[in-house]
Amino acid sequence: MAGFDKNAFWLKILSLYNEAKENNYVLKMDEERVNELKALYMDLYIPMEEICHYDDETIMKKLMTAIVSVYKVDKDTMGNGGEIVQLVNTVNYDGKRMYIRFAKVSPVKMRRLELGKTRQQIAERMGYSVAAVRNCEVSFCDLTRQPEKLVRKLAKALECEPETLMQ
Repeated sequence: MAGFDKNAFWLKILSLYNEAKENNYVLKMDEERVNELKALYMDLYIPMEEICHYDDETIMKKLMTAIVSVYKVDKDTMGNGGEIVQLVNTVNYDGKRMYIRFAKVSPVKMRRLELGKTRQQIAERMGYSVAAVRNCEVSFCDLTRQPEKLVRKLAKALECEPETLMQ
C-alpha cells in the first residue's frame, strides 16, 4: 500500500456532486452508501496490517475529515501554482446517514474537472485564451449573456451541449 490515493478519492467525491446539486448541494447518504464510501476509504488509506488498530468511530472521523479535506490543485499552465478546488464544505454523520454539503461550482468548471482537463487544454480546443475560459468558470458568469459563438465552442470543447453549461 503506497498511501492515500487522493486522486481516486477526489474522483469518487466528484462523482457524487451532480446528485447533490439536484438537492440544493446536499447529499444524504443512507447506511449502505456510507458503508461503500467507508470501504473505499479504508481500501485506499488504511493498510490491512493496521486495520485492527481502528474502531468504527475512528474510521468514520477519519473518513469525514478526508471528505472535507479532499481537493485538487487546478493549474492553468505549467508555470502557474494553480488554485485549490475544494468540493465539500461540511460533512455530518448521525450514526446511520451521512450528509455532505457540497460547495457550489460553476457548471463550466465542473464539466472541465469531470473531463480531467486544464483551462489551457479547453482554451486550445476553443481557439480562445485561458482568461476567456476562466471568466466563463466564475460562479456569477451568465453564459446566456456571452456571445453564442463562444458558448458553442466552449460546449464543444467540454464535450457537452450548451444547455448543460447554462444550468
